[in-house]
Amino acid sequence: MAFKHYYYDQQVKKYILQFMSIFAGMQVSLGTNDRSSDELISVPIMYGNRDRVVSWIKGEFTQNKPIRLPMMSAVITGIAMAPERRKGVGAVRRNTFLPRGEVIPDGIKTVRQQMPVPYTLNANLAIWSSNHEQRYQILEQLMMVFDPIVQIQATDGVFDWTKITTVELTGIDYEDNYPIGVDRRMLISNLSFEFPIWISAPANIKDDFVKDIYARIGTVSNSAITNEEMVAEMDAAGIGYELWFDGDALDLPDF
Repeated sequence: MAFKHYYYDQQVKKYILQFMSIFAGMQVSLGTNDRSSDELISVPIMYGNRDRVVSWIKGEFTQNKPIRLPMMSAVITGIAMAPERRKGVGAVRRNTFLPRGEVIPDGIKTVRQQMPVPYTLNANLAIWSSNHEQRYQILEQLMMVFDPIVQIQATDGVFDWTKITTVELTGIDYEDNYPIGVDRRMLISNLSFEFPIWISAPANIKDDFVKDIYARIGTVSNSAITNEEMVAEMDAAGIGYELWFDGDALDLPDF
């Protein structure tokens, strides 16, 4: 197979971004302040595996000021084929639609979409906290959200039949870690997730809706067997095409 055209739609990247957005806005309480109300802090999320996060902590996070715990990191751990979700090989779906602002029949378009390829994506969320109270606050909030499935939308395309998918929580692991060169204790909770994804080829949109139908009727000799011979005899006899159907004559309501 020769790749003659470049196409990249950041599809896997969109899935992981939607996955990370599930955990955006998480907060934990540090206790009550002098006004007897909870003092809340946000829990940031970044993309990266545990080794990268530990290296980042050993490097004191930034050149100026360390970033405090708690925090979360997400990473893709694997992508596997999902043949059980295939709906055919090379199948094509065809839809006819009218873009906004266009009129019938001249504005009618046809979109052709090839069957997307199904995969299963595995991801991991690591929760980094400095004490058990922070760990339990974050876990309890997440365990209420995942029951054990959360639905996400990867795109907003009208004809994208793969835009809705579900993220399933498959496991929770505990780990205490003391990285070399780091004085602070870190409690790590690893959450495993699995969700179906699809990789789609670009859609083909054409203006090939049948608007007018022309036909011509005539008599040809028995020797005219092929279509080319019939057309040649009609051309020689001067038999022209007649308009049988005019799309502009359709009695359609205003939209």
